[in-house]
Amino acid sequence: MARLGEILLSEKVLTARDLDMALENHVLHGVKLGTCLVEMGMVTDEELARCLGKQTGLAFLTKEQLLGFGVRNFSIIPPAAIKKHRLIPVGVNGAAIRIATDQALPPKKRAELELFLGRKIEPVAVSGYAIDLFFEQMFGIQRPGRFLPRYSGAKVREQAPPAQPRATGEAPPVVIDGVEWKPLGDVLQGAGEAAPEDGFTAPQGRGAVPPSLSEAAGRLNRAASRDDVAKTLLDYLSYTSATVALMIIKDGLVRGWKACSNRKKVRDFEAFSLPLGALPELMQCVDTGKPYLEDAVTPETERLLHKLHSTGESVAFFPIFIQQRVVAVLLCDASDQLDPTEAAELCRKASYALEILILRSKLLS
Repeated sequence: MARLGEILLSEKVLTARDLDMALENHVLHGVKLGTCLVEMGMVTDEELARCLGKQTGLAFLTKEQLLGFGVRNFSIIPPAAIKKHRLIPVGVNGAAIRIATDQALPPKKRAELELFLGRKIEPVAVSGYAIDLFFEQMFGIQRPGRFLPRYSGAKVREQAPPAQPRATGEAPPVVIDGVEWKPLGDVLQGAGEAAPEDGFTAPQGRGAVPPSLSEAAGRLNRAASRDDVAKTLLDYLSYTSATVALMIIKDGLVRGWKACSNRKKVRDFEAFSLPLGALPELMQCVDTGKPYLEDAVTPETERLLHKLHSTGESVAFFPIFIQQRVVAVLLCDASDQLDPTEAAELCRKASYALEILILRSKLLS
């Protein structure tokens, strides 16, 4: 199967430079590549959907079509399963139920879904951006990547207003690519009522084991995502510092990434955002590219520590680089147990891990 990035380039909907910028944000912010491209204004959702259809060989829907069809067929699959597994029923094609998804459907999950619905299913390609927008409008879930337009030099394209749900009653047939799309309507009436609240079971992860420095370095070498990098840093350093936080630095802003206090996740830290100049100690770390270790902190940094539930009186900042540019900063309580040399070395290895992820994304996109 051709890679999405190759198709987008061959269709001339974006340049190689645009793709490189999106790949960096894809790795650094943990947002899907297609979502990065749309949120940064480099492609439209319609262009992305068309290229996804070409990549997968499936029928495809734009965000407006997904909202219209998804609303009309919303009750077929329980909302919990829709949100968890990103499966949205959008109509029928003959005897098959059409399910829009941005995920691959393994044979086992597909068989479970067909058994539950009592019908064959036909996957329909849709972008992750379109599904996130559907979730935002239907469930109030804030979509990822909404902050990305200001990270792009490209002009954000004007988006069409979202489609409004159709009124109940007889809906006219819709023809896409010569195929008539029909609402499920009464065909599966009541099918959703017998469904379990969560249709399919996801595998549970193992608990974190405190690693040694060499084990942490090995985990960074094997990191498959930016969240793997963050988890490794927090796992290792949370045993020497009560409070550990990672923040992303870009375009003069500090944004929350991941944080833990007393080995428990700090909730909603991802929503944290401040101008870089509001945190002088952190800004010095970014400007010099060197760790910052001082006992005294400014009132602004004290407020950040309070948000992180930190009771420490001193703090340490360590820079993380991509291509010799500080893109993230690690914050730790500067306790007697913290080894600054080890923390700096771990951040250096995290920098390599992020650069490898970007390079790998370029090869696989």
